[in-house]
Amino acid sequence: MKKVFPAIYILLAVCVALTGCDFFRTLAGRPTSSEIEATREVIRQKTAEQQVPEARDTVHAEVQVQEKASVEPVETAVKEGKKRYYIVMASFASAENASKYAERLSSKGYEPEFLGFKGGYTAVGICGTDDEEEAKASLNEVRRQDFCPEGVWIIDRNKR
Repeated sequence: MKKVFPAIYILLAVCVALTGCDFFRTLAGRPTSSEIEATREVIRQKTAEQQVPEARDTVHAEVQVQEKASVEPVETAVKEGKKRYYIVMASFASAENASKYAERLSSKGYEPEFLGFKGGYTAVGICGTDDEEEAKASLNEVRRQDFCPEGVWIIDRNKR
């Protein structure tokens, strides 16, 4: 019995030395290092195709994102937020996705407005008002709707 354990250890050491961790990954049904590297390369290629060059000026970055996405204007007049309080329904890095979401909100009877954030993000807000109590009441009403996402919140544009 004392000779069996050293033989097993030597066999395991040889397997690890010759195949690395891939031997054990295969036994466990996990992807090998070559499969993982191939997946990483595919992700790198997709990311390189979708990357937008960073800009120091956020206004300039928003213009670059909009030009890159070639966003068509929403049929209903979506305007830039000018009120103090808004219910933020969602935030997007892509202006195209924000526009699509605004169209969905328009079809539900709301007037969406785009709210720009630092870093080029665009939030889609609804129920703009200058009265805090009215904003809270609107938030409660929106939360009762079946299309309302879980993380909606009120933004006070004066407290950025």
